[in-house]
Amino acid sequence: MTALRAGVLALLLSAGSALAAPADVLKMDQATQTRIGIVTTPLQAARRAATASGFARVLDPGPLAQLDADINTAIAAQAASQAEAARTRTLNAADQTVSKQAAEAAAAQARSDAAKLVLLRRRVGMEWGPALARLSDARRGRLVADIAAGRAALVRIDAASGLSRAAGTATIDLGAGQVARATILGPTRTGDPRLQSTGVLALVSGAQALQLGAGTVAPATVAAGADGQGVLIPRAALLRTAGQTFAYVRRGAGDFERRAVTAGLSDPEGLFVTSGFKAGEPVVTTGAAQLFAAQTAAPGKAD
Repeated sequence: MTALRAGVLALLLSAGSALAAPADVLKMDQATQTRIGIVTTPLQAARRAATASGFARVLDPGPLAQLDADINTAIAAQAASQAEAARTRTLNAADQTVSKQAAEAAAAQARSDAAKLVLLRRRVGMEWGPALARLSDARRGRLVADIAAGRAALVRIDAASGLSRAAGTATIDLGAGQVARATILGPTRTGDPRLQSTGVLALVSGAQALQLGAGTVAPATVAAGADGQGVLIPRAALLRTAGQTFAYVRRGAGDFERRAVTAGLSDPEGLFVTSGFKAGEPVVTTGAAQLFAAQTAAPGKAD
């Protein structure tokens, strides 16, 4: 019997009724705790901003500029056809200088031009997202003009975790210690084929836009939601095995609960979590590995 296996057996024997406890709870007497040096630390309340790391890709503004031009053409066409429909309707009603058939044809053309304009405006939302669809024709035209002049750039930002709750601003790494600030406009209407997630559309304004040519890809950090209230689990309390992360929480003088750590936000001092743990709960920061060995070792293999 090796020294390690003998030590595990001793822990199991000293745990007394551990097998009768819930699967994730280990019972251990005080003498054994002292022998293996169990130390606990109360969890501290913390607040963190939810962020996500991803990449920003500068979009080609050509299709948007073409769509904006088509809308302006459609506006002019609709105005002309509506005026023609009104003129022919008036002439037909006054003295039938214009036939009823011609008046009906003019009205049909006006309805057709109006429908084309509605479709073009809807395409803005379907292709570029609801944020651009909410812009007035004049505001969208100014945006296109700013992009053409190098005063603005539209970027799409994606992250593996998804950005459905992203809002506010994003930071784009331009390299050489330079960063660009982008204002998040809203979600995109198409998913990224590689990440299979929906990104967000963002706008970079000012001199930095000149550094973002169409097709440029750069790392980005996005605020993925509101600040969260939670606790910081110390790095010394974290155990990782089989792709899972967990920590031991003391529930009583001799009870230790193995609790999974999920959706943690990395921190230099450990992991920040918003659920599963409460401020003030004592977590094991020394001796957690020994607790895990005692809890998971098979008694039949310890001798």
